[in-house]
Amino acid sequence: MVAFEDRAGVPATIAAALSFDGPCPDVAELGARVDERWSPLAALHRVIAPRADGRPRRPYAWNAPAPAPAPAAAAARPRVVAAAPGGLAAHVGALLEEPLPPGGPLWGLDLLPGDSGFTLVLRAHHALLDGASVGTLLRALSDTPEAPAPPPGAPPLPPGRWARARAALGSVGAAFPPGRALGFNGRVDQARSVAWAGVPMAEFEAARAALPGARATVNDVFLAAVAGAVRRVVTEGTGAGVRAMVPVNLRGPERHDEIGTVIGGARLALPVASADPVARLRAVHGAMARAKRRYGPGGLTRLIDVLAVPAPGAAGALTGRLLGSPALWNVLCSNIRLNDAPLAVAGRRLREAFVATCLPPRMGFVAVLTRYADACTVAFTSDGAHRERAAPLAEAVREEVAALASGALPGAGG
Repeated sequence: MVAFEDRAGVPATIAAALSFDGPCPDVAELGARVDERWSPLAALHRVIAPRADGRPRRPYAWNAPAPAPAPAAAAARPRVVAAAPGGLAAHVGALLEEPLPPGGPLWGLDLLPGDSGFTLVLRAHHALLDGASVGTLLRALSDTPEAPAPPPGAPPLPPGRWARARAALGSVGAAFPPGRALGFNGRVDQARSVAWAGVPMAEFEAARAALPGARATVNDVFLAAVAGAVRRVVTEGTGAGVRAMVPVNLRGPERHDEIGTVIGGARLALPVASADPVARLRAVHGAMARAKRRYGPGGLTRLIDVLAVPAPGAAGALTGRLLGSPALWNVLCSNIRLNDAPLAVAGRRLREAFVATCLPPRMGFVAVLTRYADACTVAFTSDGAHRERAAPLAEAVREEVAALASGALPGAGG
């Protein structure tokens, strides 16, 4: 993430929008709770080691956090933000456009009052936090901080140096055959837009049973729905090859509440060429199962760590370009399991949540599924050139899940 921002000039800022019922808290009250619950978390005090000119020092490294818990820096303390034209979508989009300084703070919290509730928007550098970390912070801030974390999405790397090396080398095979740039894989511009659509968890659960002879995962349903949405909205049924980067949470049981970016990635050919939604679901289900059996997500992470972090100069620039190349992936599809049970903060019930992530250097849009309690939210982040596609894509994913759930599958054109 630091390499993409440093070398390609694209912000690595993510945002989580948390919408609550009930009266808006006083900002001082909220700030006191943030200090109480988050200041002891050493990871939040990390900053990226900077050079004299303010850019990240190479090779990339964290500066050690403060030796003792300290209140949040003034720039990271909660701030009240008045409603603006465009509402929450415009606010989140504007946050994603702004890089956070390597010297920190690498996170901040906005309080947006509303007519029938309020929204907290957490912004952070993606090197500091991933989606699972957002869930950890949310639980820590909540009225039930002891709530258990959801289980990880994939097995961690196998023990032993050679086993890990084999997993890393095996992940190289996932890069073949190489893909190609599609129409939405030009260099991204500086504008960011966000659109989202809610999907009841019950529909995802019903859609899991649409696969004859097997039970798909929620992530399988999401990926198959994205494939159908891209087919309908972007490729218009032409079946152009689309390869997806699928981030996977690699925290094992002993690391379930670790704050950071602890993710691997699977490379998946989205079956956009298929007009049959069930066939798309079957293809995704098989491919993801094979990737997990081979420790593919963890192996890819180890390979990226080896190549991208310490590589200086021209070697680092080449590595960063390869990792952001459409030859590897055209779109990112992330599934974040925020929390399985409802949560409240200071007696205010969290009603809805979604995470919007940053754009890699050559992805005009990315998709994130946020799972919270009995609701799911599909959010698309796009750059300015693809702004008009974000909302139709989110709505198309919602329709694809609903169709799989109901059995009223679209015809050949769907």
